[in-house]
Amino acid sequence: MTWRGFRGAELAFWAIWLGALWFMAILVAPGLFKWLPRPEAGLVAGRLFYMLALYSLVSSAVLLALSNFAGELRASLRLNALMAVILGVSVVELAWLQPHMNTLREAMAGLQGDELAVMRSQFGNMHAISSVLYSVKMIGALVWGLNRFGVTKDNKPASIPKA
Repeated sequence: MTWRGFRGAELAFWAIWLGALWFMAILVAPGLFKWLPRPEAGLVAGRLFYMLALYSLVSSAVLLALSNFAGELRASLRLNALMAVILGVSVVELAWLQPHMNTLREAMAGLQGDELAVMRSQFGNMHAISSVLYSVKMIGALVWGLNRFGVTKDNKPASIPKA
């Protein structure tokens, strides 16, 4: 594959991943809670965020690898560090956050009164952590791509070597 083809494939892979992250946050999750009863919306959103976390894990790992094997198009240390942070966020979401939130969601199903209020508070705290991590991932992916594919310091589009 030529460098131009490699760069195009990398750009397409990043754009699809970034679009999925933002689409889920801006349209899908709010729409679920608008049109479905809260418990069902929470279950569907939880499952979708889990699948997107898996996709983010794969995407960030692939983009980190691709940006290091790009020869003369290799990414800078800063960009690699940013993608490594995004990869780490995806691991935390999958290994700790999602299972913990699912456990709390299941535990809340049979509770009432003060016990339910305590669980809702814990779930709210986990949701806040989840929102921060997801925001880090969304903004980090955007910044990574804009720096990787965007405009250079001299305000010219990033160039691709001729094959």
